[in-house]
Amino acid sequence: MHKRLFALSALLLSVVLAACGGSGSSGSAQKFTLGVSLSTLSNPYFIALDKGIREAAAKDKVDIIETNANNDAATQISQVQDLITKDVDLLILNPVSEDGIVPVVQQANKANIPVITVDRGTSGGKVVSFVETDNVTLGAQAVDYIAQALTKRYGSPKGKIVDLQGLRGSSPAENREKGFLQEMKKYPNIQVVASQAANFDEETAYNLTTNILQAHPDVDAIFAANDDTAVGATKSMQAGHHFFPIGNSKHIFIIGIDGSEQALQDIRNGSQDATISQNPLKEASTAVDEATQYLSGKSVPAHVFYPSQLITADNITSTQVKNYGLWGDEANSK
Repeated sequence: MHKRLFALSALLLSVVLAACGGSGSSGSAQKFTLGVSLSTLSNPYFIALDKGIREAAAKDKVDIIETNANNDAATQISQVQDLITKDVDLLILNPVSEDGIVPVVQQANKANIPVITVDRGTSGGKVVSFVETDNVTLGAQAVDYIAQALTKRYGSPKGKIVDLQGLRGSSPAENREKGFLQEMKKYPNIQVVASQAANFDEETAYNLTTNILQAHPDVDAIFAANDDTAVGATKSMQAGHHFFPIGNSKHIFIIGIDGSEQALQDIRNGSQDATISQNPLKEASTAVDEATQYLSGKSVPAHVFYPSQLITADNITSTQVKNYGLWGDEANSK
């Protein structure tokens, strides 16, 4: 018999015993085991996500079996299949690919193992809940920030922009690009001179930016789909003598997404203009809390958008930003 059936039997027995005044023994709560599949641990954001999962699991007193797919969809499928055979109580998935993860989500469905996705979703199969930031909004917010900066420079929203996309096939990358493209329609005089996938990777972003700026040295701004991408683009500008300080007429505005430690440092020292911060620590905690609630028979929301926060040099020390949580600082100071 599947252990969730044992858990249900134990729960019914405890109810009967409680109604009868107890059995003279306090007993113990059902101990759940969560199978966790992370897309990668080579990115500060996912390191923080991992930290949040572990801390929440300890708080909620649940066991976890965790795997790291190293950004390989085939590896992740194999790892999740193994978690299913281990008969975990619930799966928390952070997919490499929203399409690639579908077969194992469906396998989990057939095995009656509930699934929660965090930060990245799935394009098929059934999930109990999807915890993420509104990535379409993040892309749109980045465009609006750049448009405001260009308006200050030129008197109206015009200029040339580079679009460094994320890892194609992942839901954050696809949705950030969707938000970017939708919002760009509001600014017909801002020209996208290059749009390429940097795969959320610093080295890839460095090489792409180097090539793009050789062809388009008069770029006004760069939209980086995450902060690793922004860091790579900034290093490329510095190495290629395209970096000019904020306030200089040749300054290339750059905004990333995530709120990583390096991005916060670069904003403080004037190397990066802005980031739209997520909070992977709290997103992860939300996913684990939902898992324990669901397994305990409580209802959980089908979709959770954890709020984001625009961070610039003007507000990085503000109470609002501190209350939101500078996860980059938190993740590296403990």
